[in-house]
Amino acid sequence: MKMESENVNLTLPLKIPYEVLQQLTDSTLIGMEIGTGERKHGRILGTSLGASLLPEYDVVLGLKMRILRKILVTKEVEVFIHVSLAYDPDLGEISADTFKIASKSKNFLLDKTLQKLANRIYYRKVLDKATYNLNTLIDPHLLTINEKLASGISVVQTLILQGNMEKITISQIDILTDHVLVPVFFEGAMQVTIQKISGTNFKL
Repeated sequence: MKMESENVNLTLPLKIPYEVLQQLTDSTLIGMEIGTGERKHGRILGTSLGASLLPEYDVVLGLKMRILRKILVTKEVEVFIHVSLAYDPDLGEISADTFKIASKSKNFLLDKTLQKLANRIYYRKVLDKATYNLNTLIDPHLLTINEKLASGISVVQTLILQGNMEKITISQIDILTDHVLVPVFFEGAMQVTIQKISGTNFKL
């Protein structure tokens, strides 16, 4: 028995933990140097990502950096950037809007260096590099889904889904305490095959 639909519109909430998003910040930011020309003040060694506790911001990006100054005993420092996010549904692009820089140190020379590291121009470059296109990240998964749907996906023992997803759309993102929630809208055509009717021995 087959049931077909030419138009399938389905919205599924996609839960993305911050640990997964941190893999993106690690891949794009680790190794990046802070400064201009030959006067590099620091190099990014690692990142962290989580929800910001400041009400006017969405997330806080932590940067573990090595200070490129020989006169300092302290060679590593953490700088935290509280960021409000912007999302363009037409482009599928998530980017940093406004931000605030915070750092902790009781070392006078280190504080002087941090003042240079706190140059907003430097961190605007860092955040611009951390801009991501969600469509680019999701499109490969659309191909995988359609490959599986072409041969059939067994939902339960008696049901098989076949079809083609033509489009995946993300209209918004929701920033939560321990993850980002992304409602994903699927459009396409679907066919459901019932292999067995419960309570009988009849099989198709």
